[in-house]
Amino acid sequence: MQPRSIPFLRYSATLLSPGVWLVTAGVSCSVASAQVAGDWAKHFRLGTQVALNIKADFSMGGQFGISGNNPGATGVPQTDHVYDDGYVKVDQTGNAQGYTSYWGYSNASQYDGASTLTMHSSRSFSAAENSTRASGDPNVGLDMAYGAELAVWKRTLIGWDFGFSYLPIKIQDRRSMSTTTLRTTHTFQTGGIQLPGEDYAGGNSGIGPGISDEATPAADGPPLASTLTGPRSVDVTLYNFRLGPTAYWDLGSRLALQASAGFAMGLIDGAYKYNEQIVNSDGTGSPNSGSINMRDTVYGGYVNTTLMWRTHERADIYVGAQFMTLGNSRVSGPGRSAELQLGRGIYFSAGINWPF
Repeated sequence: MQPRSIPFLRYSATLLSPGVWLVTAGVSCSVASAQVAGDWAKHFRLGTQVALNIKADFSMGGQFGISGNNPGATGVPQTDHVYDDGYVKVDQTGNAQGYTSYWGYSNASQYDGASTLTMHSSRSFSAAENSTRASGDPNVGLDMAYGAELAVWKRTLIGWDFGFSYLPIKIQDRRSMSTTTLRTTHTFQTGGIQLPGEDYAGGNSGIGPGISDEATPAADGPPLASTLTGPRSVDVTLYNFRLGPTAYWDLGSRLALQASAGFAMGLIDGAYKYNEQIVNSDGTGSPNSGSINMRDTVYGGYVNTTLMWRTHERADIYVGAQFMTLGNSRVSGPGRSAELQLGRGIYFSAGINWPF
């Protein structure tokens, strides 16, 4: 392997006689060879990255619709109705003569004992303003870099480094919250049949006890105390680019150290997601889920150190540590918001470095 050329040798040649120049050049090359022997002009690194100290602030408050709410229209036959405490749907006969066998209910309190079955559907819930901070540590991704040396200064190689990392980030807020639920109430006529026991769930075959398939609106009851459970999450990918100068030092026959600092830019792509469940005080409940797209560009800077151990296979094993500060990214929707905190990220990496 040939040592790198050292720029200052070219200039000394114009000031010295040929004989003196040969002696000077020979001495200088010997010193340079001792300093940078075994090094290469360019390098490419590929490895795994582990990111720590990335957090998200979650805020929520106000009145919210419920995505699982599907009570269906009233006064319309052959319509599916889904409730917190039961269902009335279209069976395989198409609800012949206005009756369906495809229905179910939860408890005896829904039946008046004569001819009316009552169903409830949570249509909205209210939550007091609240916020919290959560962490998703550790986040694991891919890191790579390409660079080259530009000059030699004393025992230091000066160069540049361009890096890229792919980092999936998922941070969850799993708090339960006290809420208040408003419900829609419908009734169905049973025709005076003897209802099966609680937690009855009829099938769609058209065979079995049938009830009227038309829903009738009824007065809604008072707000019901409830609890909101299930996670809210920032689920994104950070595509990070960085560029800056480097300094490289030999630490012995097998070890080398590289340090760099510079500009960083991050592209964020993903969503704020929620997959919640409303649990009412009477034991009924309804699912509530959705997402809000989250796309942003953030900017900042980084400092990095990389320790390399040379092998005999023209490859280095490396470990690195990096501190990066990027701007925060915020996403919001009706009553909800989340802010991804990227200002104090700590990144560790390990992999293989190929000099060439």
